[in-house]
Amino acid sequence: MPGMMDTVLNLGLNDETVKGLAKQTGNEWFAYDAYRRFLQMFGKILLSTDEKLFSSTWKEMKKKYGVKDDGTKCI
Repeated sequence: MPGMMDTVLNLGLNDETVKGLAKQTGNEWFAYDAYRRFLQMFGKILLSTDEKLFSSTWKEMKKKYGVKDDGTKCI
């Protein structure tokens, strides 16, 4: 929304807490995807990292590991 302040979500996720989130939810994909989104938001909002760097790397990783994307979630 125009005029809205940028917000970084998923604060508190790090290399250790993401393992706990995966264990607690029973969904490793969910946990690491949340962590990826946190790093992406942090880089974009706080470090002014070009978003294209994240999107191109994400595409490369999905291709490398054969992850299919149905437009709403990776399967």
